[in-house]
Amino acid sequence: MLVGEGLAENFATAIYGGEFLGPWVGKTNPELLPLIKEIIYDGLNATGFENITAYLYGDEMARMQCFPEAGLPYCAGYAVGYYLIKYFLQKTGISIEEATILPHEEILKEVEEFWENSYAGNPKGAILIK
Repeated sequence: MLVGEGLAENFATAIYGGEFLGPWVGKTNPELLPLIKEIIYDGLNATGFENITAYLYGDEMARMQCFPEAGLPYCAGYAVGYYLIKYFLQKTGISIEEATILPHEEILKEVEEFWENSYAGNPKGAILIK
């Protein structure tokens, strides 16, 4: 879901412009992204809606449904998905249209270094998060 939601958000901003970036991305504190990425990376292999809810929607939503929490703020997975796909697009030069038909495994393999805390959204280092 992380890749799919990241593709969707990047597709929407490609069509409508960055000013229409969803609040679930824009309201995520950039200073928390390294920690958020670390937690989400540890949960990439989670399966079942009850186990992935916290990773995509955050602990608040997981708690409301009596699902396990992961230590994440509201919709943190959407923000990480957005930046992961943005990184993928910038690194590969592939268009968002082309990216939408790629298997998520191919995308994740291509951006393994994204999970290092120094990377956020730009493979050339313009968007660095310490």
